[in-house]
Amino acid sequence: MSQYEKALENYSQTLVIHRELKNRSSEGSALNNMGEALEQLGRYDQALEEYRQALSIRREIKDRYGEAITLNNLGEVNRRLGNYDKALEYYRQALSIRREIRDRIGEGDTLNNIGRGNRALKQSEESIRSHQQALSIAREIGDRLGEAAALNDLMLVCRDGKKTRLAIFYGKQSVNLYQEIRGDIKTLEKESQQSFIRSREDTYRNLADLLIGESRLPEAEQVLGLLKQEEYFEFIRRDASSAPRAGSTALTSEEAVIQKRYREISDKIAGIGAERGTLLDKKTRTSTEEQRLVKLEADLVVAGQVFQKFLAQLEAELSNSSETTAKVFYLRESQGLMEDLREMGHGAVALHTLVTDEKYRVILTTPDIQKGFDYPIKAADLNRKILQYRQVLQNPKLDPLPLARDLYKILVEPVAADLKAANAQTLMWSLDGALRYLPMAALHDGQKYLVENYRITVFTPASQARLKDIPGEHWRALGLGVTKSHGERTPALPGVLQEMNSIIREDAARKDTPAGTGILPGTIRLDEEFTQTSMLDGLRQRPSLVHIASHFQFQPGNETSSALLLGDGTFLSMAQIKVLPRLFGGVELLTLSACNTATGGSGATGKEVEGFGVLAQRQGAKAVIASLWPVADYSTKYLMQEFYRLREADAGLTKAEAIRNAQLKLLNGTVVVNEQSQQATRQIIQEELKPGDDKMPRFKPDPNKPYAHPYFWAPFILIGNWL
Repeated sequence: MSQYEKALENYSQTLVIHRELKNRSSEGSALNNMGEALEQLGRYDQALEEYRQALSIRREIKDRYGEAITLNNLGEVNRRLGNYDKALEYYRQALSIRREIRDRIGEGDTLNNIGRGNRALKQSEESIRSHQQALSIAREIGDRLGEAAALNDLMLVCRDGKKTRLAIFYGKQSVNLYQEIRGDIKTLEKESQQSFIRSREDTYRNLADLLIGESRLPEAEQVLGLLKQEEYFEFIRRDASSAPRAGSTALTSEEAVIQKRYREISDKIAGIGAERGTLLDKKTRTSTEEQRLVKLEADLVVAGQVFQKFLAQLEAELSNSSETTAKVFYLRESQGLMEDLREMGHGAVALHTLVTDEKYRVILTTPDIQKGFDYPIKAADLNRKILQYRQVLQNPKLDPLPLARDLYKILVEPVAADLKAANAQTLMWSLDGALRYLPMAALHDGQKYLVENYRITVFTPASQARLKDIPGEHWRALGLGVTKSHGERTPALPGVLQEMNSIIREDAARKDTPAGTGILPGTIRLDEEFTQTSMLDGLRQRPSLVHIASHFQFQPGNETSSALLLGDGTFLSMAQIKVLPRLFGGVELLTLSACNTATGGSGATGKEVEGFGVLAQRQGAKAVIASLWPVADYSTKYLMQEFYRLREADAGLTKAEAIRNAQLKLLNGTVVVNEQSQQATRQIIQEELKPGDDKMPRFKPDPNKPYAHPYFWAPFILIGNWL
């Protein structure tokens, strides 16, 4: 039963009680609450019926405040149903009452709703006027969320009216205000938090989309970076104490001047409104205070008129402004990333992606140029293809090529010629939304997989500070793993023992392996020896590499349920990891070689793929390797062994090149595989197809390439420093 279904059940029970007690006021409230729950469940006709009953009672008992709420709710349901004229009729009735009873918060809310209704009817001037009035009220009463909402709505209506520069200005003000508010989000209830996050994400994406459309790519990149910061903040349960520095969208010189004027005028309104509010809150006022209140209300009218005049001038100024300032800003901001790419070398280029409702967009930055590209596809259709491909990727009996080619055409082909012209060799992907569920290495151009042509890495805002750090020549490793089952959800991982022993060479021989067989010197702690205490002790030795082979399952937004299974059967949660200061300080690479280390459970949207990687980097790790789906034990052993062997044999080899070469060895069948592993692989591939899968083309295995299917070589992604 969902949260709203439970609420509906509770409200229904309280309604019966209030009717028995003949408490008409509470009966009206219960009916209104039932309407709100039904509205959230999408049962609009039933919601309308409850609201009508609530309205009748509230009018009967002359509850003007409650009447306005229900009228506003009736407007909302009708707007959702597309009955815009009827919605506006209800909104206007609600607005009249809210003005009559001096409910300024409610007045601002209803004005925004009227603006949205008019926008749906393409009555842009009326829409802008309503949102501007709501904006003025929000500044007056200090309602920052209301102000941000009004600014967002003004961005949308100006966008619809092709007033792009004005839309960008409003969008930047909205995003910057959300950035300021972020530290206060912990005061909201959980459902309000989720609603707040969802609406805020749309603001960031819409602003980035507008900037890309205007070829203002550095600004778009910055907004996308702030969005990723917000997603990380949500992932760690929105704890303000652990949030990164908020930051804000950068302004062009012209926008900065306009914002200064905007702040001066709106701050004056806020000051007058605050003083007026203080006087209104007093139960009794002196004659001097009454006179002051009259003066403040007159000043408020004048200040409001000045503000409205400023907003009108703003439209004219930004409509007629030159593109020069934006171009100068563009060139200045582009230089930083271009210089970083030039310093890193290895043919590095950056690709920032954005998925909007109607198209996929990508910004390519090379050491010399920056360009934007797009592909027309609805977000829902793209997400569907991603889901289908993930299902194929996780089933080595199915042919991955048809969907791999489809997705290449959408995601890479628009920029392919420019990648070739730039002599790109290392692709640094900043991925948006469900794209983070995709191993970009496994896209196919019809001739080759992307990994056959390029090194593939993922970078996040947390990566950038350490992207250019040069790693040490030779690594010392700490290996932590679980081989035994600890319940249904954490099955045994029998390949972990061999995996660890093939990677790490302990100084003293263990009872289960001869000394000196591993690639890197270090320490292994398995099963009962892998505890929180032993892990912390090992990390204090400052190993270059930490290789963890265990179950790590994520629950988006819940840091206590997102946890690493330790060898003694206990769990180390995200909450605990977060408060351990610089837990991975000095770690060049944290490898999570396990089941499901990069994707989450219910409520997952893609952001959790990077969530732990970002947290680990903030806790000191320069780079993270994680998996996008439950991995195959035996192939993982070969992939990891080859990766570390290549890196240790040639300290000049980048991590990105080492993991690429290891993947290519599995893909091309040049890795030496023992008979037991080959038999296990054949058994998986030759199993009968399940109902539904039999309608899809079957993968034709090559006996000389047992791990050629991307199921075996593609799940691991490298996040952060790839040098």
